[in-house]
Amino acid sequence: MSSGFTTLQVLSSCTGLHVILGSRAGAPVPSASPELALAGLLGEFEARGERVTVVTLRLARREDATWAEPALRWLTAHGRRVILRSPATLARSLVLRAKDCQASVAYEIAHQKVEIQRALLGAEAEAAPKLLLQAQYLRRLGVPVSVHLGPLLAGLHDRPFGPDFEPLLRHIAAAELRDLHFVPGRLTPARIGALSAVLDADTMTSVLRRYGVPPAAQSRDAAPTSTGWRLTAQATGALVEGLKGLAERHGMRLDACGCTAHCHRDEQRREVVPVQGPGLFAAHGW
Repeated sequence: MSSGFTTLQVLSSCTGLHVILGSRAGAPVPSASPELALAGLLGEFEARGERVTVVTLRLARREDATWAEPALRWLTAHGRRVILRSPATLARSLVLRAKDCQASVAYEIAHQKVEIQRALLGAEAEAAPKLLLQAQYLRRLGVPVSVHLGPLLAGLHDRPFGPDFEPLLRHIAAAELRDLHFVPGRLTPARIGALSAVLDADTMTSVLRRYGVPPAAQSRDAAPTSTGWRLTAQATGALVEGLKGLAERHGMRLDACGCTAHCHRDEQRREVVPVQGPGLFAAHGW
């Protein structure tokens, strides 16, 4: 979209489609009046006979708050359930808007060490304790909170005896958060470079070996000729199942409603307002 938005992913939820939106990397911050852009995007799905019921707004940078608040208002007025997802704490105005709109919040957490958290999620990611502290505040306000846990990497998060994963689960449990979504990760050249600067040599070697990264691609000076390396489906399943057992031991629920949108946390009955035809302006009384 020319607005600066991009569709990051389209998933199925328990009630319809779940669309994840964010700002385009390297592009200017989207307009602070994103209503027409959102209407156009949802209208494309409606034209194909598809119903978008859940929208996640992924806030990768602090400036994204300028468009997230009006987007949240408009989407809520049109009967869509909104999830604000971020690796950083939210501005107070956005927190209060989330409460008013009965939205939920998902914090992206990848590691208990802030330098690894930032290597995996970006330079603006904040330390897990800071995110969990705001999560407790949100819970007191009545805003549902979940944890988008990952990217989870073989060779890092599943090391013997869980030294890089179980402490993180203990911190999440201490914040009285129970709803998790696991995100298995892939290795990209950029991620390899970021991790190489913060991981010890043995751990980095383990990660590279588990993903089958060839030696020629392991140098920081290597040309980024690959979009990344993924685990096989079998290896991904083994990673998730092993970590799932640890999570359940701490009383966590993974995708408890059956999808990634944590629909069981939504207590409001919502009527979706179509955006094609007169529905576009229905929420404004025009």
